[in-house]
Amino acid sequence: MIHASGAPDGLATALAIAGFEASVIEMSWYGTRVVPLTLGGTFHACRLTLRSSQVGAVPPRRRARWSRRRRLALALSLLRDPVFDVLLSGDSDFSALPELMPRLAAASGGVLCHTVRYD
Repeated sequence: MIHASGAPDGLATALAIAGFEASVIEMSWYGTRVVPLTLGGTFHACRLTLRSSQVGAVPPRRRARWSRRRRLALALSLLRDPVFDVLLSGDSDFSALPELMPRLAAASGGVLCHTVRYD
């Protein structure tokens, strides 16, 4: 199971609903925040594994094949697929952010990604 909400309660829920001997991969970044977890009870009884991941690194066995340049090229090529356009709410110039951010923050329409141009 992959957890990526960035919310400590979300991680606790992931651990609570994970099946017997499951692994929970934590993708969230908490910075310097302390994240309280209950690591008794179900965690031990179900023999769960909690593992962290970081998107900026590739496992050692794949690093020789997947350089930063190759990963970036692949990511950019995948973004050209028009199927992802449904995830975008629009685009704006960086200079428009002071007026735009309050609208994006208040939007309840499920805005997933708004593109910012840094021209």
